[in-house]
Amino acid sequence: MDPSCSRVKKKMKRIIFMRHAKASQVKFHQNDHERNLSKTGINEAKTMAKFIKSKGVIPDILLISDAKRTQETWTHLNVVIKNKRSKFDRELYLASSKTILKKIKELDNILDSALILAHNPGITDVFYEYFKVNLVYMPTCGVGCIQFHTDKFENILDCKTELAYFSYPSRINNV
Repeated sequence: MDPSCSRVKKKMKRIIFMRHAKASQVKFHQNDHERNLSKTGINEAKTMAKFIKSKGVIPDILLISDAKRTQETWTHLNVVIKNKRSKFDRELYLASSKTILKKIKELDNILDSALILAHNPGITDVFYEYFKVNLVYMPTCGVGCIQFHTDKFENILDCKTELAYFSYPSRINNV
């Protein structure tokens, strides 16, 4: 096992995975990339922004799909978490779990945490395929945080991992 994965080092990396909020239906002559949030989606994004903030780990950087619905989710999220480092990335639009993992491994190790805001099936698949979280389907605006016992993002597949939290809007609103 890589020494950077040792439990002796108290350093951890955290990744918050988030699916965009509920989008409106595709309109005639509108492509999927341009779909915006529905009213429900706006409320979902606001709810989950407060939830993420309540967990006490504000991500050092946000990587966001450049689709309109993910950008709008980010807008409502960022009103609450006020992150100054955000990057809109075309490769995260409908990205596979492999692409999402690649983006994480490319993160600068000076950072401790990141939020990936993207789409299904990639978000669901990354939980199940790489981190063995038994997740069938990530709901809209669902959020899950995985902690990695390492100080290097490139080692996240070789280290002990823990699901720190997982929730979604209807779970929070029905409590």
